[in-house]
Amino acid sequence: MNQAYQFNWSLISENWKVLLLGAWTDLWVSTIGFLLACSMGLAVALLLLTRIRLATAPAFAFVQIARGVPPYVFLLWVHFGLAALIDVAFSPLQSIILVLAITGGGYTAEIFRSGILAVEQGQVEAARCLGMRWVIVYADVILPQALRIIIPPLGNIWIGLLKTATLMGVIAVPDLLYYAQSINMNYFAPFEAFSAVVIIFVSIVICISLFIAGIEKAISYP
Repeated sequence: MNQAYQFNWSLISENWKVLLLGAWTDLWVSTIGFLLACSMGLAVALLLLTRIRLATAPAFAFVQIARGVPPYVFLLWVHFGLAALIDVAFSPLQSIILVLAITGGGYTAEIFRSGILAVEQGQVEAARCLGMRWVIVYADVILPQALRIIIPPLGNIWIGLLKTATLMGVIAVPDLLYYAQSINMNYFAPFEAFSAVVIIFVSIVICISLFIAGIEKAISYP
């Protein structure tokens, strides 16, 4: 008869500082990737809305590629493939942030595009009739209203990128999952190690959700 599994939570309490350090790495890397993805997504969305084929075609291709390539494959291609192909070597952190920004940018582009299209066209036409330039129309009329629509789905993208960031352990970046796997290999404690990962990640996601809800409430109509 196999010996019953011996639960030993003290392994986690002894290594909690290391696990939290790894979680912090996941959080700040995914946050930077998310902010870059939002910037990239907004730029691509504006290109998609120009109706100029020379701009919309590459923007459309970017969205399809960014959403179609699995992040794991993309990470290996960026970190190892580009170095061999064009002699450009990214550090592990640079590679994961670039992957998060591009993959996230494909999704945020569609979110921004749909949010902008959801703004009533009559308001845009009225602003143009008042002599507003397109830059002012977007800054003062379209984007403030679009933000009220797109904040919740953007929050989902942030959470998704947080989970994607755990792939960085594949290229030897010590994140939460990396440390949890080390604990498992050193002590053969898979239940304890990965239960800690679940608890920490759920806690982070709850904090992000509350933060997004706070922003959504702050910019909602009175």
